[in-house]
Amino acid sequence: MTGTLLGKPVKYHARGERVLQGGFLRLHLTDLGAAPAYEAELFLGFDAHAGDYIVHWLDRFGAAGARVVATGKRTGETLVVQFPYAEGAFRNTYKFDPKSHSWSLVIESQAAGGAWSNFATYTLVHSKP
Repeated sequence: MTGTLLGKPVKYHARGERVLQGGFLRLHLTDLGAAPAYEAELFLGFDAHAGDYIVHWLDRFGAAGARVVATGKRTGETLVVQFPYAEGAFRNTYKFDPKSHSWSLVIESQAAGGAWSNFATYTLVHSKP
């Protein structure tokens, strides 16, 4: 997983797997620094009753950020979810590219006036064992 965070290049090891009897996709992220500064676990699931997706983003910053759950919809190969944080929303757009078998993740933050700006952009590529 490579990309940019606040305009600076970053690299992560990302591992995805189905968990809880297939109810969620768990994505574990760890930065590739000598002393990793960031680690996160994302849990993505589909609520068939409501017809939407939910995402829990748990990371090294602790419980305060984990109080908010994102919800959103999928259209084709694109899933857009929004985290309604009190200090400003975050919007994650996950898009699958079937030709390259890779995913992109664009994270945007919302300013107080409502404008969206790029927070991070990533590409996730399946590495073969």
